Amino acid sequence: MKSRELQLHFDLQALDDTNFQSDKVVDKSNKQKQIEDQDKYSNQNLIFEMENSPTPKQNKSQQQTKIYSNDKDQLYYQKNYEKINTEFKSAEMQQRIQLAEQLKKKGNYYYSNKNFEEAITQYSEALELIQDNAVLLLNRAIAYIKISKFQQAIIDCTKVLEIAQNKDERLTQSIDSFFKAHLRRALAYSITGQLEKALEDVEQAIQIDHTDKEAQKLRADVKHQLMDKKNKIDSKEYSDESNEIEQQSINQKENSLTIKVINSGQSNEIVQKYKKCKFKQNNLNYKDVIDAFLNQNQNYELFQVLQVMMQYTDESAAYFYDKKGIETLIQIIKADEEFLHDQFNFMASLPALILQCYQEQNQLYQEQFIQQYNGVDIIIQKIIKLLDKAKQKKKSAIFDSIRDYIEAINIMNEEKTRILIQSSPHITTTLYPEIFVRILSLFEKEYELVSSFLSLCANLCYDQSSFLRQIFLNHLDQIIDQISHIYQNVELSIQSCDMYVQILNLLSNLLIEDQFRKKFMDYNFNKEFYIQYFRLLKQLQINLDPNYEELISIALGFLINLFHHMNSIQSEQLIIELKQLPKILDAFSFSRNSLILERVEIVQAIYLNIQKEPSFINLKFKVIGPMKNGYNFH
Repeated sequence: MKSRELQLHFDLQALDDTNFQSDKVVDKSNKQKQIEDQDKYSNQNLIFEMENSPTPKQNKSQQQTKIYSNDKDQLYYQKNYEKINTEFKSAEMQQRIQLAEQLKKKGNYYYSNKNFEEAITQYSEALELIQDNAVLLLNRAIAYIKISKFQQAIIDCTKVLEIAQNKDERLTQSIDSFFKAHLRRALAYSITGQLEKALEDVEQAIQIDHTDKEAQKLRADVKHQLMDKKNKIDSKEYSDESNEIEQQSINQKENSLTIKVINSGQSNEIVQKYKKCKFKQNNLNYKDVIDAFLNQNQNYELFQVLQVMMQYTDESAAYFYDKKGIETLIQIIKADEEFLHDQFNFMASLPALILQCYQEQNQLYQEQFIQQYNGVDIIIQKIIKLLDKAKQKKKSAIFDSIRDYIEAINIMNEEKTRILIQSSPHITTTLYPEIFVRILSLFEKEYELVSSFLSLCANLCYDQSSFLRQIFLNHLDQIIDQISHIYQNVELSIQSCDMYVQILNLLSNLLIEDQFRKKFMDYNFNKEFYIQYFRLLKQLQINLDPNYEELISIALGFLINLFHHMNSIQSEQLIIELKQLPKILDAFSFSRNSLILERVEIVQAIYLNIQKEPSFINLKFKVIGPMKNGYNFH
């Protein structure tokens, strides 16, 4: 059983009953009854019940036997009873115990609701009131494990073992504490790759309770990992040919990253520093790098993780998935990396680039990110924060980071994941009012960012069931105003071409529905839009550059969808502009691109029907299917 599966068991079993009750102070007259009650704690344990799982499978009589395994234990408890009773009479101590108990209950509540950070906060506050409490330390340790803070979990478990081993301050349930501390520390050790220590701990746990199945499974998993590690060391053989192919792939990716750094507006000193350090460790072991990444508390080595993600794409992504590395990555994405933007802007893009490498072409990882971790909402919130941050900086690569986060959503373009993204709350409620206008307003300088965002919007409007389509319909006038403004102020060039492509890509996807076509044909529809659209066609007519072939194809697709099954054209400006269409189509007919030629013929047939039928009734031409990333799909 993999350690991640054991963690799942912990998650299902741990703290299943959040309604704890504080133990009552032992009364002298009821001393023998207190001895028989296995659930009560000594003063050192501050009379808390040990609730976290996994715990040895015991019935009540077995637990009593385990706690009071011989007469010596019982005698020890009886001798120390008066001391315990005296200390508990303190009103101040009682108040601290009650407050700590309330904090513990809150912590258990947050834990059961998977709010592990807040659970840790509550346990920590309780520990400030009553230090060295094994129950709170063990509860906090499992919460630390859930958020991948393994070193802190190891420290807490180690402290519990120290408390339990102290004979002068012996706990009445030290056996149970021993078991849980060893097992949880073994889990933390195994996840961080400290396999020998993990095996030693889990063996200790099994000595305490050899019947516990989870301890047995963890031991088997650790032994299996140790065997794998030994085999890889013994048989480390790689063919020269495979290494050469892998190195070529790495070189291509590192060149891409180098260009990103150079184009990010960094000083020459920083760029040179990057060039010197980039990929200097060519033989990184992806497991070692990922394990180290998961074991870090701050100053994460993100660049090495990106290296191994690119170098060992499938293997490293699978290991990242198995170790739940995505949880640590999400913590980093949520954090504020202000210092990164002030120092080395490219570094702020690393979480998004790692996310892209991890999820690319793997639908399982994408679905987990969307459904289990609400990943799309996290990215949308991140984009909004970065847009707010960008206002405060004149020179920054924050916009590059925003684009990289958008691309992390764009790569999830399979039908199932696309539908999941469409239903994300922040997509339906936040994307248009908080992001759309702000990003499109950057059209003059941030071509690539605007293009990526429009591509995202086009993909999310790919399905007619998408709720985002209705939002765009409600705001269509404002959207067309913005697009017309872009047309007016941005000259067509190789750099701006993709932005034009994605604008028409989005509009073409919207026009597969009759309600949008009616808007575009309406008498009051934005006149400037058609003026600028046909101006663009005339520019393309003059310059049949192969670099513009995709744009020509999309522009013709827009017309085909616009005139699909329309009864009448109410827009006077559209009728005026259509008179230029024959000459434009004649020019496009000289193209060598088969898709362009096919669409030219369709648009020519449409124009003939417009001439023959003044009322433009029953135009029966097949609509071009929704377009994704600039390509049409029938």
